[in-house]
Amino acid sequence: MYTRRARRWVAGAIAAVAVVALAACSKGGSTSTSTDSGAPAAAVPQAVTDLIAKYSGPSTFTPPGPPIDVTSLKGKKIFDIPSVPNPFVQSISASMKEAAEKAGMTYTKFDNQAQVSQWVQGINQAIASKQDIIVLNGAPDPRALGPQLQAAKAAGIPVIVMHFHDNDMPAVPSCEGCTDITATVTAPFNEAGKAAAAWMIKDSGGKANVLIVGGSDILPSPGTIKAMQDEFTANCPGCSNTVINIPVADWNTKTQGVVQSALQANPNVNYVYVLYDAMVAGAIPAVQTLAKTGQVKIASYNGSPFALDAIRQSNGDLVAMNVGEDTPGIGYATMDQVFRVLLGQQPVAERTPIRIWDKTNVAEAGTPAEAGQGYGNVYTSGFLKLWGLGGGA
Repeated sequence: MYTRRARRWVAGAIAAVAVVALAACSKGGSTSTSTDSGAPAAAVPQAVTDLIAKYSGPSTFTPPGPPIDVTSLKGKKIFDIPSVPNPFVQSISASMKEAAEKAGMTYTKFDNQAQVSQWVQGINQAIASKQDIIVLNGAPDPRALGPQLQAAKAAGIPVIVMHFHDNDMPAVPSCEGCTDITATVTAPFNEAGKAAAAWMIKDSGGKANVLIVGGSDILPSPGTIKAMQDEFTANCPGCSNTVINIPVADWNTKTQGVVQSALQANPNVNYVYVLYDAMVAGAIPAVQTLAKTGQVKIASYNGSPFALDAIRQSNGDLVAMNVGEDTPGIGYATMDQVFRVLLGQQPVAERTPIRIWDKTNVAEAGTPAEAGQGYGNVYTSGFLKLWGLGGGA
């Protein structure tokens, strides 16, 4: 995700501290499997193939709470402060606006260029214009906005932070930066990391040597890396991984150089996994410059259209896999929490879907890829039915 240090959205960056970690032993039943990597197939645990199968198709919807009647919310005002002006967050905002207007609410988006000072201005504007609820979308780092969140709370305006905390993190008010917020809509960061590790285990035939590129100043990044390493440890004795962490502020300028240096230092790496799509564009030229296309595969998380297009265009030989997110589903899940808070109900645990994309299914994302396409519409239709606004099962 994004932090208060996020200043620009472009894939690229890495200047940072390298921490090495090797994954070891394995347990559980195994089955033989084929691999597209060119390496001889090894025994891959059934748990790995089952996990990949779980996330390889369209989403399924489980209501996060009981049905609600949103008719009383007509005329309420929601103020959306997105973190950065990129397609991923823009798609979430568009679906939030759609859901808000279906409920008769007035939706306002505070456009900005990812500056903390602008987020401060946005909250101040929301307070001055007497909004009914504020959403930090994508998410502006609540740890950087303490005085403003206190002011919103004092004004009686609830604040929801979405796509900043992992599903496994404590709920409000125990989560980090949550003292003065009302609710969160968490994200499956760790779940995505585990799914990505499983895909690389299977694709390599149990011989993945992975360069994991994280962002140590992003709140969920350490947990995602640990989830990946735990998956390697549990299910791939022939796998290894090296971790480098890059501050977000450097993503835009240093990714190519740092990834390139790491690949030169460890020529046995056959996968580069960047934790966020914002670094894909820097990883691509790093691999190409070293003439390692077809030898080193790039994978990532978020499901940004440009990253999915890169899978299709390279036929999986350069950019090979992405754990994508259903952005309309995220927007509707956020609005479900908004509605419940405004109705005076207790927040619920909103869970949003992920899907593994590779060359076998990426065509379903569209040509060119579109945000939210290929996940099915079960989240949007499911929430509409839950709210009494129509929709299917």
